[in-house]
Amino acid sequence: MATVLDALAPYVKKLLTDMAEEEVSMLLGVSGEITKLGGNIESLKAFFADAERRRITDLSVQGWVRKLKDAMYDATDIIDLCELEADSQRALRGGSMEQVPMGCFQPLLFCLRNPKFAHKIGRRIKELNQRLDGIHREAHRFNFINLGSYHYRRMPTDAEPSSQRMTSEFVESAIVGEKIENDTRELAHWLTTYRNHDIKVVSIVGAGGMGKTTLAQKIFNATTVKEHFKVKIWLSITQHFDEAELLRTAIKHAGGVHWQKQPGNGVLITTRLGDLAQRMGASFYQHHVSLLNDEDAWSLLKKQLPPPPNQQGILFGTRGILYTLPFRIVTTTTDRFMLCFRKDTQHLTGLPTDHLRAIGMKIVKKCGGLPLAIKVVGGLLSKRSQSEQEWEAILHHHVWSVAGLPEELDKRIYLSYEDLSPQLKQCFLYCSLFPKGTKIVESIVIPMWISEGFIQPRDGTRSHDDRLEETATDYYRELITRNLIEPTGKYNITGYKCTMHDVVRSFAEFMAKEESLVVIQDDMQAAGGNSLVHRLSIGPTRMTSDWAISQKQKGTLRTLIINCRINFRPGDSLTSFSNLRLLFVKYAGCDGLVLAASICQLRHLRYIRLEKTDISRLPEDINRMKFLQHIVLRKCSSLNNLPRRIVGLEHLRTINIRGSNVRILIPRGFGGLTNLRTLYGFPIHMGDDGWCSLEEIGPLSKLRGVTLHFLENVSDCSMGKRARIRNKEHLSYLELNWRSRGFMGLMDGVEKQHQQKVVEEVLEELCPPSCIQHLQIEEYFGRQLPNWMMVPATTAFTSLRYLGLIHLPCCTQLPDGLCLLPILEWLQIKDAPSVKSVGPEFQGSSSMAVKNAGPKFQASSSLSVGGGVIATSAAFPNLTNLFLEGLCEWQDWDWEEQSQAVTAGAMAIPGLKSLKIDNCKLSCLPPGLANSRRDALRQLFLHELTNLTSVDNFSSVVELDVFDCPKLMRISGLSRLHKIRIFRCPNVEVLEGVPSLDSMELKDATMEALPGYLRGLNPRYLKLTCSRKLYDIILTCSSSEYDKISHILSRTIDYFPEDEN
Repeated sequence: MATVLDALAPYVKKLLTDMAEEEVSMLLGVSGEITKLGGNIESLKAFFADAERRRITDLSVQGWVRKLKDAMYDATDIIDLCELEADSQRALRGGSMEQVPMGCFQPLLFCLRNPKFAHKIGRRIKELNQRLDGIHREAHRFNFINLGSYHYRRMPTDAEPSSQRMTSEFVESAIVGEKIENDTRELAHWLTTYRNHDIKVVSIVGAGGMGKTTLAQKIFNATTVKEHFKVKIWLSITQHFDEAELLRTAIKHAGGVHWQKQPGNGVLITTRLGDLAQRMGASFYQHHVSLLNDEDAWSLLKKQLPPPPNQQGILFGTRGILYTLPFRIVTTTTDRFMLCFRKDTQHLTGLPTDHLRAIGMKIVKKCGGLPLAIKVVGGLLSKRSQSEQEWEAILHHHVWSVAGLPEELDKRIYLSYEDLSPQLKQCFLYCSLFPKGTKIVESIVIPMWISEGFIQPRDGTRSHDDRLEETATDYYRELITRNLIEPTGKYNITGYKCTMHDVVRSFAEFMAKEESLVVIQDDMQAAGGNSLVHRLSIGPTRMTSDWAISQKQKGTLRTLIINCRINFRPGDSLTSFSNLRLLFVKYAGCDGLVLAASICQLRHLRYIRLEKTDISRLPEDINRMKFLQHIVLRKCSSLNNLPRRIVGLEHLRTINIRGSNVRILIPRGFGGLTNLRTLYGFPIHMGDDGWCSLEEIGPLSKLRGVTLHFLENVSDCSMGKRARIRNKEHLSYLELNWRSRGFMGLMDGVEKQHQQKVVEEVLEELCPPSCIQHLQIEEYFGRQLPNWMMVPATTAFTSLRYLGLIHLPCCTQLPDGLCLLPILEWLQIKDAPSVKSVGPEFQGSSSMAVKNAGPKFQASSSLSVGGGVIATSAAFPNLTNLFLEGLCEWQDWDWEEQSQAVTAGAMAIPGLKSLKIDNCKLSCLPPGLANSRRDALRQLFLHELTNLTSVDNFSSVVELDVFDCPKLMRISGLSRLHKIRIFRCPNVEVLEGVPSLDSMELKDATMEALPGYLRGLNPRYLKLTCSRKLYDIILTCSSSEYDKISHILSRTIDYFPEDEN
């Protein structure tokens, strides 16, 4: 594939240039070959783009490209071996890396002092040159043309390409318009309306990319479906599904048992399908809806499952017609499709001209009415300027007219693929190594891209001061904006998690098939019959596989990903994978000693990720793995420590030992790993001589993310100061974790005070830099939070978006500086039992915070009215999600909105969308929170507010939960309320002023009669769960209790089991 060649060729060229400049050819004994090799590389480079296009439909060109790729891979192996030999020679001569210039291939020149190695490497270069010479001669018969570089052949523009700004809430690109909304309502209504006891099955029929899954997801998540069915199961069936696995997954999601122990060895095995169905019986069917996407899977389930009692529906997505109620997805009209098109290009500025609009209509028609196609093409246009030249170039692109494309290559996807840079093409195709049903997690795939060499410094150097992680993040986000991968939810602290549409996946797998192989389910045994590949991904699968399966590809593998249980036999090891760059092992019950003993034989390895394995140690001679950049040991409970020689891995960028053994010890000298970017799960411990592992953080100035654990072990604040957290100018993610359990168990009051003073001083020294974006403090047992969380210090944190203060057992007051954080979006304060009141300083609803912020802040953020100072810049100006949980002694929230002279824009927390208050003693919600001008608040969740008596006048709220509020009596004035859930609030007497109410759920095992307010409500749907006694009364249909709800046409009534009353 040309993308790989384009990325590797510059490395080989630089190698040859260095050799020629230093007259190395004479030393190697290959005079003339170096120049010839350089010429071959340069002349072949002109054919890469044309060969890449033609290989898709021409098998002979495909073979030629494969030969050239293999030659380039061999060239990178030669480079690695030269660097390793150079390092060995330096060690023998007592040198160090710092004593040799860090030119791109300078180690090659050093290693040639070893004549034996020089002869060996010279012979390999000769052989490589001979292969390239033959490849070059063969190229003439294909008559390749020079299409130029990517930047040259990319459609020229008269303006800079536009880009979509990525925020924490990514704009979802999906099907829009009335049609899908109407279809959703129609099918949801049909599934929830029963006339008999039959199973209702709907098949959504349409070609790939028509939007079947999108429609099914909207139905599956529709409020009526959620509330009508007790159990909902989503089954995404792969092409080679397994019978027992299919039903086992369904039963697991339904809450059933799906395995049994095999006598003797304790291995989990799956029972037969019929036995599983019989075990679950009718309870499997009670009020549940399933989604499947395979005709054979439905046929299988229909045969095996017992007859359903009632109320069971199956929603089915398929490309073929079934003998069920078929719902065919039709291609959208041009007008509806243009609505989707405009959504995917909505960031473009200015009004389009009539001619530009006409071009857009023509592009839409070329997409054939497929929603996926318009999403992808719209994503392509989102990277272009709004010019007629740009859009005309896309309309007349040669891809539209390519004939003979394989079925897997959708032209619309191909058009977007052709527009990607060579580096981004590699990253996109690499995503297909994650099997269907597996998330493409941003924080996992980015270091994998870096380890593969797909991400290079923008200036072309090999400096370790580059911003590879930032560049890779840009690539990942660009794949999202181009709709080639799709977020599965909102952005969280670990970044995005994405999936790949089946049509896009088919395209990527086809384009990468010469290099990559994904093996799942019954394909396991077929792995050995495939041609040799460079990347192999196994699993996830229920099968236990032999190590021999992966070894059939051992000679060429550069990436090995294992997501299943592997059987290791005596003599098995990793040593046969001599060219491996990346090893990813998850859920594998492999022998940890086998892994540890053979890891160091993988001399080219850049990335190792072991998750939930039995490994107990890394090899002591791990320093021999000079190229290792990323070590991830997640949830490896047997891991004892990190080897002392790990400090010799000077290229290391990531260490992640989260969830592994808490007793892991950090070796001294760890601070020498100055290229570290990510350090998660770092344990703090003291040495016998007063040394503290926290000190090792100090020199790590390039850290982007760090989590520190067991900070209670720090005995003096000077150790916190030596960590130099505030000086790390790239740090964006920081977690600070203590263990408060030991402190809370202390009986000696003097010792408690001493320990609290120490932790307060330590936290004061752990002040993050102003560039911090995510901060979490957990189990901190100091009496007060640090000064850098107070006014005016917080004004310096201009990048902080996420803040979590979790389990603060001794803090009595919330810090007053949080309200001044300018872009804070998400705030969680949880388990702070000593906080009894929240004053106006928290939400900035008085002039106090502004006055305390100093004259500079006042000058820019306040104005004078009648001689006083009032805030004009809103407190918490960007906060959208607020969680106040476990403040169990909290009684008062003092929040009166400021002077009427303050505009709505200066109102505290103006953008608040979701508020959750849990487990406190508040008797009322503050008037400032229910301000009529607060129109952003949509969700209000009130749980275990034991003294709350009323919820009034939240005019913008559309979703309300009130759980376990025993004194609550009145809910009123929620004019936009759409959905309400009232659980275990027996004293609510008034529910009024809710004209928009659509859905209601009422749950209480103790109520003896239905509340009278139900007579005055008219929701579209009611779900009621009560005692068995009240349930029986209601079902008589002639009682006064039934009369209270008889006017509500759609309802579900159920009762609690006796043991839950």
